[in-house]
Amino acid sequence: MAAYCAKSVKNRTLTEAREPRPGGLEKASRAIVVLTIALLCACATAPPEEELPSAESYYQRGQKILEGQRSFLFFRDVDYPKAIESFQEVIDNYPYSEYSLLSELAIADIHFDRENYEEASSYYHDFVELHPNHAKVAYALYRNGLCSYNQMRAADRDQAPTREAAAQFRALLERFPSSEMAPDARVRLAEAEGRLAQQIIDIADFYYSQHDYHAAARRYRLALTSYPGHRDRARTMVMLGVSLSRLRLHGEAEGTLRRALELGPDEEVRDRAEFELDQLAHLPLYGPRVLPKSCVTDPNPSCPRIE
Repeated sequence: MAAYCAKSVKNRTLTEAREPRPGGLEKASRAIVVLTIALLCACATAPPEEELPSAESYYQRGQKILEGQRSFLFFRDVDYPKAIESFQEVIDNYPYSEYSLLSELAIADIHFDRENYEEASSYYHDFVELHPNHAKVAYALYRNGLCSYNQMRAADRDQAPTREAAAQFRALLERFPSSEMAPDARVRLAEAEGRLAQQIIDIADFYYSQHDYHAAARRYRLALTSYPGHRDRARTMVMLGVSLSRLRLHGEAEGTLRRALELGPDEEVRDRAEFELDQLAHLPLYGPRVLPKSCVTDPNPSCPRIE
């Protein structure tokens, strides 16, 4: 077609050269004909637009890359950046496709598997926020909880990751109590809450060792109210009862110790509770008020109350 067009334009030009010069109207008509032929040739010779691969093909390509290439025995070499690039192509070119949503999770999973937990958490969080009704929301909540769970520290360290893990697992259990991830989420939530409770209890134990029973009692009670299901609940309740006894709040102390025994504590905790109850048996419900140390130097009407 291109050769034909070029020949037509050339022949037309030679013909015009041999013919006598036409008038203005005829000249304009011939110019239009030549221009039309040139435009048709340009259209005929333009290369066809290259079609983009489909969303599914991009997604499947990314999954294929994740399978990796066997490099030695059972070990596989995976080009994670290339896989992310393929999934990102889906997100960029087909933002409203179902494969775009699956690609978001695929990228999050890659970061998770590579222990880039902050990056993974960002993707899981955005997925839940942007697609709250998607079938994979439970999965995203669970994996986001695992991102923080895998960064949890000992009770004497910063517990921000522990609190975040507990929040994610709690959200999963509230919204999807029957999901396949729920049983494992319950176990991990209990562990996270136990660690948070232990941090409070450690502080309470310190105050108790310093004979600041008011500060100790406040924190034992805080651990019980904030994390009522933590593993050492019976021991925490006994220590609250002992602290109340030292503050001469004998009636409250006795009730607390008896409730602790109802939890079926281990032998050491049970013996401590029974010993304290024996000591309280011959005492009045309330003795002379003992001001806590924190109220001696900074009087506060609410200080003597154990809240």
